[in-house]
Amino acid sequence: MSVAATMEPAEFRLVIPSQTRYLNLVTGLAKRASLVAGLDDATAAKVSIAVDEAVTNVILHAYHGEGEHSVELELRFTEQALEIHILHSGQGLRGDQIVLPDPKEYIKHPRKGGLGLLLMSRFMDEVRFKADEASGRNECCLIKKLD
Repeated sequence: MSVAATMEPAEFRLVIPSQTRYLNLVTGLAKRASLVAGLDDATAAKVSIAVDEAVTNVILHAYHGEGEHSVELELRFTEQALEIHILHSGQGLRGDQIVLPDPKEYIKHPRKGGLGLLLMSRFMDEVRFKADEASGRNECCLIKKLD
């Protein structure tokens, strides 16, 4: 039984500037949160990589590398899953815009970048994108189910 299954649902929040120098904080938090939720070390490392990719995408693509914005992470522990919500007010990504690269084609024609969404989808059980038109905020939700 995971630790999360013995606790009341909990939620934590972290807000960082949209600068890649803070990625280490985010990935460390994601890994520790995964371990607290009861995931093994290898799975926690994968969750950390997925979160790194998601936050990097926000910084580089949603905010175009502009460091004066913020990225908000909400971690939710439930009996069933660890949910990591990444919120921002930059340029959003809609689910219908997502095209995952073919790994075989990528190996034949390597290029820098482009594997983040694929890694996120492979390492997490669910990856969801949504935009809140009223608030102007966008969200990437990464979910890892607890066994």
